[in-house]
Amino acid sequence: MAALSAAGFSGVVRAPVLRWAAATLHTGSTLEAARKGTRAKAEAKKKASKKEEVKREFIPLKKRLELKQTGGVSPRRFEDHLKNPSDNVWITRFYKWKVYSVAEAVDMHRETHHPTQIGLPNALLDAVIELNMTADKKNRFVDDFYSVVRMPHDFDTTQERSVLVISKNEEVKEQAIQMGATHAAGLEIIKLAQAGEINLREYDHYLADTEILPELVAIRGLIKKKFPSVRGGTAANDVLQLLERFTKGVEYSTTKDKYHHDYATIRAPFGRLGMSNDQLEENLAALLEDVEKQRPQKKSGSLITMAMILCPPSREQFKIDHKLYDLQANPVKLATTA
Repeated sequence: MAALSAAGFSGVVRAPVLRWAAATLHTGSTLEAARKGTRAKAEAKKKASKKEEVKREFIPLKKRLELKQTGGVSPRRFEDHLKNPSDNVWITRFYKWKVYSVAEAVDMHRETHHPTQIGLPNALLDAVIELNMTADKKNRFVDDFYSVVRMPHDFDTTQERSVLVISKNEEVKEQAIQMGATHAAGLEIIKLAQAGEINLREYDHYLADTEILPELVAIRGLIKKKFPSVRGGTAANDVLQLLERFTKGVEYSTTKDKYHHDYATIRAPFGRLGMSNDQLEENLAALLEDVEKQRPQKKSGSLITMAMILCPPSREQFKIDHKLYDLQANPVKLATTA
């Protein structure tokens, strides 16, 4: 009423004016209550939608990408939690892999490659070897390696490699060409390589006499990691003996997993189905022993974790007990390999 008087009203206030004033006061309180309700709802909604912040361990970008690609699952097969099958038919992923002898695995491959089946009775047998590349120090791994191993029993490996023999002896060079060397040369190879008249990168392996090694240092930068050395088994007093291993032997190399650097595999042939079981077992033993010799001295434990026998084009892989051929665990060879 004081407001009405201030506006110039005096005397008796008429009914329409009172109704207008009452309506104005009622509308203002209603709008204010509506605003409060809206703000309260918005705050409640904001609190409900707000998630509790959880502190997580920092993961580098490179590691996050690896986990995204692999799902954090290692390609290595762990079977400690699995049981051995109790029947002759089972789902393999729910049970441990059955371990066969070399003879049993080869005989099963002979059945699938019989002329009435696949029709490849003399197919190539491959050994698939899984490796543990971890070193004794954390976040350290064994470097990739390759080697050429001479098998006790020769077979057609289908592997082709170019070999350069370097020697001062003319007779040695002539015999090297006859034995299958790609090229044989003497000290003239140094000037030819420096002048660019010969491309040393065309050769897979370089074999040399030990007495010529000091003079070959001039082209070491062109050969790089393939430079002949006694430790690497590419230099010796009898270079022809080395050549025989490189022309008739089996070459293998490691293949590391892209995301799990502690895991690597080797796949190399060790014989053919037409060979006897004893010959195949001796060849396989020679291959496994040579792979285990590549283990660094500072690494504890075995390098090989699993070995399987594969025979293309069949996809069947039969696991064998590789520890039988471990020189450290079993220094005495099997009777079949005597």
